[in-house]
Amino acid sequence: MKYAKEWRILSVLFLTFCGLYAKQPIATVHTIPGKQEALLKFNLTPGEKYLFSSVIKQVITQEIMGQTVTTKQDMASDYIYDVQTVKDGITTINVTFSAQKMDTDVAGGMQQLHFDSADPDAGTAELKVLANLVGKSFVMQLNETGQVESIQGLAEIIDSIDTEHREILKQFFGDPSMIQSMNQMTNVYPDQAVSKGDRWTKSSSGSLAGMLHSTVTSEFFLSDINSHSATLSVDGKMVFSKLETGSNPLLQNADLNLNGSQKGTLEVDTKSGLPMQTTLTQQVTGTLGIQGMEIPINITSAITITGKKM
Repeated sequence: MKYAKEWRILSVLFLTFCGLYAKQPIATVHTIPGKQEALLKFNLTPGEKYLFSSVIKQVITQEIMGQTVTTKQDMASDYIYDVQTVKDGITTINVTFSAQKMDTDVAGGMQQLHFDSADPDAGTAELKVLANLVGKSFVMQLNETGQVESIQGLAEIIDSIDTEHREILKQFFGDPSMIQSMNQMTNVYPDQAVSKGDRWTKSSSGSLAGMLHSTVTSEFFLSDINSHSATLSVDGKMVFSKLETGSNPLLQNADLNLNGSQKGTLEVDTKSGLPMQTTLTQQVTGTLGIQGMEIPINITSAITITGKKM
């Protein structure tokens, strides 16, 4: 189809925009003197299990040759966290893909894609590859501030799939994309005690999925805290550009310039440290230069992540 290449590029970028990427973060804390302080951190217990459900609703608008092309994407994912060990400040969690659902509509029905792990045979061919993930598990390690230190076992899951579908899954669920997806739910805390009214900033920069270079700066504000829960607000800025040393063919002949903002709130359980309700709104704008065209892009994303103890 006429816009298939442009749509595919943006679909691959879809998950990239939806994370608080935090490899090698720099944290700055601004505290208010004289207030009672609390140390917000992850404090999980081996044997505990949690279900996290992520819902992303996204609208991508492109201006191509005088025409407005709108792509709507909805993605829902369920993950089960099974806490294995806690040692020297590092928590090891077995993460299972419990359910996956994705719906995409390009240009008001020009192309429609669908997958639901509850009925995988009814999915369109392009997305049936997602069925290879459901029920599979990988191991994640994170520190007390929520930063994901490592992921093991995910590459082996993807490498077990045939070559064509393997590359698609790497773009969506490769280690870099999954690390930032997990960080979105966990990497929110400073490395020192804070009190109500305090602010802290986390900044990071790095490559994403071999395609993009990203710089993300997020300011967190502790608006309320009690013995059971804490409320955080987040206000972030995102800058994306093409990774010049990237090997992914989708962007080799393209110029990319995207900037965005991210705002939202997080309700966290102060005992375990887990964010149990996260609501984010992201707005990304910029241009994609490809095949002699400069395509203005606007991406709006609404993200909701909920967690509960099993």
